[in-house]
Amino acid sequence: MSSTNPTAVRGKPPGRAPRILFLDDDPRRAEIFLAENPSAVWVQTVTECITQLAERWDEVHLDHDLGGEQFVAVDREDCGMEVVRWLCLGARPHLLKTRFYIHSHNVAAGSVMTLQMCGSGYWAEFRPFGQPSHTGDDGSTEMEAYRPRGFRARLLELLRRFAR
Repeated sequence: MSSTNPTAVRGKPPGRAPRILFLDDDPRRAEIFLAENPSAVWVQTVTECITQLAERWDEVHLDHDLGGEQFVAVDREDCGMEVVRWLCLGARPHLLKTRFYIHSHNVAAGSVMTLQMCGSGYWAEFRPFGQPSHTGDDGSTEMEAYRPRGFRARLLELLRRFAR
């Protein structure tokens, strides 16, 4: 993760740190993330994350595989996809301007999470943990700079990105 994330600061009052929520069960990743984002809130379970999502956040970073397991099925209730289901099955207007980053290394599950969120009207980007942000000269992310409007266009753009 890059410590210079222009999307986290743009549009925020001067002096106010962005509100960042980080869901991950790996203490090493949390240590790295929190070193770069010291004001972030780290949660390790679906329940903790959903409790925190009652509040407004500027960014939410979601892992899929929790509890020390890897490559778990998306239908389990103890994985990041459960947070996505919770977000998408109810009205959460206070989170519609939130930027969601899916940082799982489980590409299949991360892709499903991202597509579900985009299809439900959220801004979501799939970026496995440790992958650098691609920022343009204007401070926008690569995804933001070329982000099409509408679910079908977003889906096609996402599929093109994964086909590369």
